[in-house]
Amino acid sequence: MKKIITLLVIAAVIGGAWFVFNPLGKSDGNAEDMPQFTVQRGDLTINVLEGGNIQALEYLQIKNQVKTTTGVKILKVIEEGYEVTEEDVKNGKVLVKLDASGLEEKLVDHDVAFQQTESLFADARQDIEIAESDAQSKLKSERQQLRFSLLDFEKYVGKEAGKEILVALGLPYDNETLNRYEAEATAIIANAFDPEKLKETVRQDIEEKPFSAEPEDSLAQGVNFNTFLASNKLNEGAAEQQIRKMKDEALVAASQLNVVQQSVEGAKRLREREFITRQTLDNELVNLEKAKLSVQTKETELDLFMDYEFPKEAQKMLSNYEEALLDLIRSKRSAMAMMSKAYAKYRSYKRRYELELKKRDDLQEQMRSCVIKAEKTGLVAYGGTDDNYYTTRYYESISEGATLKFGQPIITIPDMSKLGVDVNIHESHIKKVGLDQKVLITAESVPDRILEGRISKVAVLPDSNASRYNPSLKVYPATVEISGHNDFLKPGMSAKVEILVAELDDVIYIPVQAVFTEDDEHFVFLKNGNQYDRHLVEIGQHNDQYIEIKSGLKEEDIVSLSMPESYEPMLKSKGSKSKKRKAAKKSA
Repeated sequence: MKKIITLLVIAAVIGGAWFVFNPLGKSDGNAEDMPQFTVQRGDLTINVLEGGNIQALEYLQIKNQVKTTTGVKILKVIEEGYEVTEEDVKNGKVLVKLDASGLEEKLVDHDVAFQQTESLFADARQDIEIAESDAQSKLKSERQQLRFSLLDFEKYVGKEAGKEILVALGLPYDNETLNRYEAEATAIIANAFDPEKLKETVRQDIEEKPFSAEPEDSLAQGVNFNTFLASNKLNEGAAEQQIRKMKDEALVAASQLNVVQQSVEGAKRLREREFITRQTLDNELVNLEKAKLSVQTKETELDLFMDYEFPKEAQKMLSNYEEALLDLIRSKRSAMAMMSKAYAKYRSYKRRYELELKKRDDLQEQMRSCVIKAEKTGLVAYGGTDDNYYTTRYYESISEGATLKFGQPIITIPDMSKLGVDVNIHESHIKKVGLDQKVLITAESVPDRILEGRISKVAVLPDSNASRYNPSLKVYPATVEISGHNDFLKPGMSAKVEILVAELDDVIYIPVQAVFTEDDEHFVFLKNGNQYDRHLVEIGQHNDQYIEIKSGLKEEDIVSLSMPESYEPMLKSKGSKSKKRKAAKKSA
């Protein structure tokens, strides 16, 4: 509160400085020599007075959209102040025409590069389809080979024995388990190609170790197939059929040996009686040796098959099945790597194509922006709504032949039906100002017309541009919306704004320069006979001229508008009288 009163006193000093410095105010406190004011009772309007410029609240601002380092020249521009009509909008009247020759050259050069990029992008998209087709064909072949390998193994050792062996080894044994195995393997491989996983592996160093070139042992090497022979678990497998066939052949050979042996015995008896020749007996003995050899051969073949050939073939077929499983996984991994590479290539060319396409569209859009046609009715004004001394030094003025920078405002067409005033509210008044407060506006060019409006926008933070050149100045930009349509108002006109904060009915009030402050106490110099006495008061709201007195004064009291020269301040802080006197003068 002390700061507020201090500001009020400063305002009072500015408003009535001649009272303080006029030789008539330098007295010993004689009431006849002091400027004074009779306390009034009545209605008091609390307001904030500010000045500003009338602006269009809505407008069409057209800027230069041509992105060049050297700028673009204006070939043609409509004269400032031209009234764009509905007919102009309908016919597409040209307001501004810029030099597009540089853009045309860029567009021609870009088309050559764009066509090459478009071709590479199309090839990359086609490569994906080809790679996918090749991968599907290879996987189909590998999957078929895998099932054939399983069937060959089951066919050889029998389905029951084959299932028992595969279950013990943890390998798939039918179509259902094969599909599940393939799905799980696919998920693992896909996870390895996940982009997030790849990012993690990039951050990790791979442990380097020499390649031993030692392959892992096949699971088939750990299977004892002879136990299945001993337990007769081969059932109807090809191996079992082969064993039966070999056993039958051995049995036939043994039967033939018995027949030959009997024939030899008969031949020997006949030879003893000399019914046959020695040659005939010798032939029978030769047949006997052949029969014995045949039996031995069949039995040996059976033993060799059971001891060596069968386990070797069974292990070989099981190994083929294992390898077929690995081939399928390898093919899937290779296919995913190939597809990943194809998609990476596709994404790269697609990104390049999109960038080139965007660049081409941007160039074409810039070409279209070189011809600006009427889109909205209203008066044509050169530049933008925020142009000031600093921007006009940065930009060239709008005229035919001038060079525009990118983003430079060319013309602005304000909406004359919605006008307002841009004002800066001093920080001492900002707490009084709020949205939708009633405002009275007076254009300086038409002082006899008082318009009404309302506060439509108040900044939350002070204007940084205002404090750049005066750090102690804190003002808050605000916008006042003018009610109704007023043909005599034009953007750029100066205007005075009176913000109506409150209407106080039947209150005591005095000029703001009559109130002083010391140590958070507010007081006036009340006339008492021929002198003025220090008198405490309770203050209320105030405007730029008057302040409400809630208690301490009554109507018709007389107060001084300045501090008596002989007054000694009653400050609580320590210090000499001279220092206190200086402090009192400073607060005044």
